[in-house]
Amino acid sequence: MLTTNLKFINNYFVIGFISLTLFCNQNLQASNEPIIRVLISKEKNLRIRSDSNKPLIFKYKNLKKNVKGITLKKERDSTKLFFDKNTSKVYEIEVDKGLIIKTNDKRGIWVGAKRYSGLINIKNLENEIYVVNNLGIEQYLTSVVGSEMPHKWPLEALKAQAIASRTYALKKTGNHLYDIDSTQRDQVYNGLESKTYKTNKAVKHTRSLVITYKNKLINALFHSSSAGMTENSEDVWRNKYPYLISVKDFDQKNPKMNWEKIFTNKELQILFPKIGGIKEIEILDITKTGRIKNIKLIGNYGSLYFSGTNLRKKMGLKSTLFRTKFISVNTHKEKNKIKDLNNSLMISGMGAGHGVGMSQWGAKHLAMSGYKAKDILKYYYKGIQIKPFKEIYK
Repeated sequence: MLTTNLKFINNYFVIGFISLTLFCNQNLQASNEPIIRVLISKEKNLRIRSDSNKPLIFKYKNLKKNVKGITLKKERDSTKLFFDKNTSKVYEIEVDKGLIIKTNDKRGIWVGAKRYSGLINIKNLENEIYVVNNLGIEQYLTSVVGSEMPHKWPLEALKAQAIASRTYALKKTGNHLYDIDSTQRDQVYNGLESKTYKTNKAVKHTRSLVITYKNKLINALFHSSSAGMTENSEDVWRNKYPYLISVKDFDQKNPKMNWEKIFTNKELQILFPKIGGIKEIEILDITKTGRIKNIKLIGNYGSLYFSGTNLRKKMGLKSTLFRTKFISVNTHKEKNKIKDLNNSLMISGMGAGHGVGMSQWGAKHLAMSGYKAKDILKYYYKGIQIKPFKEIYK
């Protein structure tokens, strides 16, 4: 096996106004459009391939190579790379060095099980391989809208989502590796699989529009369903935003409004080993909308205090609008005879998400009731304005 050391150049792309000539063959929309770097994957083994017979373009300094696929594997203290299926020639990539992959194929680049347009920037870190998708923000949004909302929903709801998502992305402060995450940590981005005619239309009709408060981009938070009332920002997090205040929601037609989750004793002991599971729960205080603000968990070896937000994250709950009770659950049956009972914790809740800002199910209802996108946004974000991000970016 032949191993070749390659010194790859760093490629950092800062969100901002970058000339189209930098990536002229990537079709990154009109000039002056912001470019965004989206973290789409963190892996130890990675396969990237073309969508068709059109090859991928691999570039490094003066090396330009057309290939069908690229495989990267972390092996102990090194990262190996080979092109196509040619395992006879393997390259070793240095830590903290990057490489660039792009294509002229409109069908995009396969990264694992999803396709992406734009440019793929791979950063090789000590423990993981970071895959970052660099593309124009409008192209990015055509997927985000379809990833965050069903594309068959009313166009005005999709347009409201496009404006909120654009604002959120441009407001987001990134790092030297990427600007924004592709998961619910920020907003969901599934690449070309979530791009449709209607999401394209929603983005095109709202091009460059953002939400501002006193001439500054707002923190355009949104969620799936609040269960009747959205929440004040300060009741979920420390920061109080005058435009993120509680309002009546219209999400009652959400088919997944009510939910339950059951944890066995064993699962609770694994989740909370420090206190030996949970045998008692005290709700310390709730918000005006009924969400858990602070809670005390009492176990066999002591107690723990959590905010509702942190407990939701730790236990994988859909929202902080929940109540708890201990129940007996059959853990084993033989010929319909109960062999033993296990006291488990059942959590019953309503809604989905943090409850702050725009409710997506509420936006759907308002759109079906005749509200335009701007009216929907002004209902959920108080005292705001909607205008182009920059006059030259339209």
